[in-house]
Parts: sequence; structure tokens; C-alpha cells
Amino acid sequence: MQHPLIPRRTVLWLSVVALFLPVALCVIFGTSTLLTAMGDASGGGVLLRVALGCGILWAIDLIGLVLVLAIRALDDAAGLPKDDESADLEHL
Repeated sequence: MQHPLIPRRTVLWLSVVALFLPVALCVIFGTSTLLTAMGDASGGGVLLRVALGCGILWAIDLIGLVLVLAIRALDDAAGLPKDDESADLEHL
């Protein structure tokens, strides 16, 4: 049995991060806005930068997830046996 090029665990972790980072991003951004409205401009600014970092991390994660899924799809397609009809056409 051939081992896949990209393990399932990698796809799972990238998917979990892609699902939970937007939630964390919204909570951090909301807290930043709340702190700024309450007069804590420095705390709001710090959390705003943390939210920006989470957004960048989320974008990188989504790009990585697309690339990993593309590699897995190509790896799965390369491992498939050929159909009998396509094998007959190659002999012509």
C-alpha cells in the first residue's frame, strides 16, 4: 500500500485552523474596538495588531490548504489504475 504524499493529519490541522481562526479574529477585533471605545487606546491598538497578525496567518493557512489539497488530488489521480477502455486506445 502506497503512503500518501500529504498525510491526512496535515489536511485536518489546516482545516481546523482555517475554521477557528476567523472566530478568534472576530473576538480579538471586537475586544480591540471595545477597549478603544472605553478609552484604552493603547490596549485597543495592541489587540488591533494581534488581529491583523491573525488575519495574515489565516490567509497563509488558506493558501496552504488549497496547495495541500491540490497536491493530494494530483497524488490520488496518479495512483488510480487506468480504465480498460483507455488502455485499449493506447494500443492503437
